[in-house]
Amino acid sequence: MSTTIEAQWNNFIAGDKSAYEQIYRSLLPHLYEYGMRRTADETLVKDVIQDLFVKLWESREKLSGIANPKHYLLVALKNGLLNAQLRGDRLSAISEKEEFALTFNLESQIIKTEDERIKAAKLMQALGQLTAKQREVIYLRYFEELSYEEISTLTNISVKSLYKLNHRAMEALKEFLTLPKADIIALLSLLRFIFS
Repeated sequence: MSTTIEAQWNNFIAGDKSAYEQIYRSLLPHLYEYGMRRTADETLVKDVIQDLFVKLWESREKLSGIANPKHYLLVALKNGLLNAQLRGDRLSAISEKEEFALTFNLESQIIKTEDERIKAAKLMQALGQLTAKQREVIYLRYFEELSYEEISTLTNISVKSLYKLNHRAMEALKEFLTLPKADIIALLSLLRFIFS
């Protein structure tokens, strides 16, 4: 997490509305993207994010111990979406067993070279071969840059199991792409750079 977000978080807790707005602007794209990967109901995602930020402002004094605001908000979003399901809001909109979507619209993004586009497309095809849980771990680890411990609290999967999921995903990607792990990680970094 950047020191800018940390500073903004501390200012927000102290009641600074401009810091709150900056946190909202900085983290909204991550929250929206993660929410849309969990459900196709855009209205539900937007409603839950809006409720999340209202509650965040109202309970800011209690949030001084949060080490990683982005992780905290991703967990809160996931829980908010699950709570909406339990309340019956858009019952069919989200499910724990629902596939975790990991797709990008390559045509809508600016990719500098044809080679990068080809590599990104091939990697996206390979990611499509993974299980939903493997895709989620890859996304949270390499795109959102969360630690295994943070991913564990977000997904309710043990750290040890996450390491295994990541390892199996990397093995599957190595087999599909016929590339060493270091090259796959470089490609994932390229995708993160392209789509950030």
